[in-house]
Amino acid sequence: MEAKKTQKRLAIIGAGSGGLVTLKLALDQLPDLEVCCFEKTSSTQGAWGKTYKGFVSTSTKYTTQFSCHRKFDSQVRAGSNEEFNEFFRDNEYGDYLQSFVEEKNLGDFIYKNHDVQKITRKGGKWELSMLCEGEQKVQLFDCLVISTGLAEKPKAVESTVKTLLSFNEKEQIRGKKIVVIGGGESATDIANRLASPELKNQIYLSLKTGIRVSPRYHPIRGVPSDFLRNRFLISIHEDIRNAVGQKFVEARIKHQEKFERFFRSKSKMKEGGSLSDKRKYWDTKLTKRAKGHLFNMFHNKSDAFLGAVAEGRIRIIGKNIDESYENYFDFDNEEKMEISPDYLVPMIGYESNLHEISEGSIQVKDFFLGCQHVDCCNLFLVGFARPIIGNIPTISEMQARYIVGTIDGQYQRPADIKEQHAIDRNSLDKRYPKLNIDQMYPVDMVPYCNRLANKMDTYPSLKKLKSVRRWIKVLLSPFSTMHYFDEDFDPDYIDEQRVYSPLIITALLVLIKFFDIPYTKIKNITAPEIKND
Repeated sequence: MEAKKTQKRLAIIGAGSGGLVTLKLALDQLPDLEVCCFEKTSSTQGAWGKTYKGFVSTSTKYTTQFSCHRKFDSQVRAGSNEEFNEFFRDNEYGDYLQSFVEEKNLGDFIYKNHDVQKITRKGGKWELSMLCEGEQKVQLFDCLVISTGLAEKPKAVESTVKTLLSFNEKEQIRGKKIVVIGGGESATDIANRLASPELKNQIYLSLKTGIRVSPRYHPIRGVPSDFLRNRFLISIHEDIRNAVGQKFVEARIKHQEKFERFFRSKSKMKEGGSLSDKRKYWDTKLTKRAKGHLFNMFHNKSDAFLGAVAEGRIRIIGKNIDESYENYFDFDNEEKMEISPDYLVPMIGYESNLHEISEGSIQVKDFFLGCQHVDCCNLFLVGFARPIIGNIPTISEMQARYIVGTIDGQYQRPADIKEQHAIDRNSLDKRYPKLNIDQMYPVDMVPYCNRLANKMDTYPSLKKLKSVRRWIKVLLSPFSTMHYFDEDFDPDYIDEQRVYSPLIITALLVLIKFFDIPYTKIKNITAPEIKND
């Protein structure tokens, strides 16, 4: 790790998905820089690397993989004996990242067991204080990319009830009364695990509002929901898309069987009869409670918990009445319930260690587009964007491409970055009034990736693709970063991908587009201008 005196240095903190793809791109595009990636653990498999038995990702392999490390296609294997074959299961995503490290020869540039405990700005550079096997080390770098992510630790609550934050602890608990707080994917996933019949726990899921649950497999053709989200659908203005989408979701839940028959879909739901009715009842109730801005915020694709709710292994309740977390309202907020749980599992969000290691000097709110610091031109974030629906590795890859290209001089830092940042934050504040945008950067994955692509001039327009057939394929096939016209773009690979959106749905979107075009133009005229370059 000894650098030549004249050689500039780039540090990447974190060797999860965001840090690894940043490292790979930096080694390819910044040959004159010494690049070091520091990982506090002994693993380079990220947050999904060491999961529990039975883990299933909420995003498909195809949409989550890096465009520079293609291992999966968008084919759905009919009659496959393996359940959730299109998704990462158990430790498969960790294995994918490990193969990325090995095949791209990244290992020599990753310093494991290096816990960065303090970041200090000195003379325009960045000093990192690290602990490695009990030894304190200090290194100075010209550029810094922080990719420790948002999921460093769950947010805690103050309560006399014993709280659980460790997966290992939860898996050992049997015959207990447990309240899980929160409606995100982590909360419902943990509630479902704790509600396993063999554990004989009494599980309550405490919610302040409803949840927009998106099924892993959609009743339209029985394919992963990821495979029905394409560029053409997302190109419709979010106001129209969400208004139509809300009615569509309600119809999909109510008429599940009719959807499956019409679109010749084989149902993936194992419940039948009364259990199916109970599942639909709660799916409908949760959706109706999540209307308005909440409905259009974070989607929950960890839908397996609905089966446990239908079977009575999970009971949905309202929020806590007081700070003791002993008493709660029922979900209809009509009755008070004395639960007195043995354990409390607060899944109300995560906290990064960014504030801690920088002593408050580095905050997410100071990064334009969630990745480029407005004051320090040599400081960047990767992986701190929170997708409404989508996945963090895809967003991180696009951020990494933009950041590395900026360091390389391919993309110019906006001269009016502070003004653009102020407009962007005002827009986020209006759209997500109940979110703390000081600690996270919420995004709609596809539009956000498109925005970065426009800045990098890699957006897959008809002019760039030079083929109407291929342009239509990019519009209608499942979204992926492999669509972008960068150095990893492979037209033959694009041609091989499937289009799953039925013709009748595509025709409906075309009709909606006639209303969308003038509506979007009016909205753009009245909205503050945010530049793409």
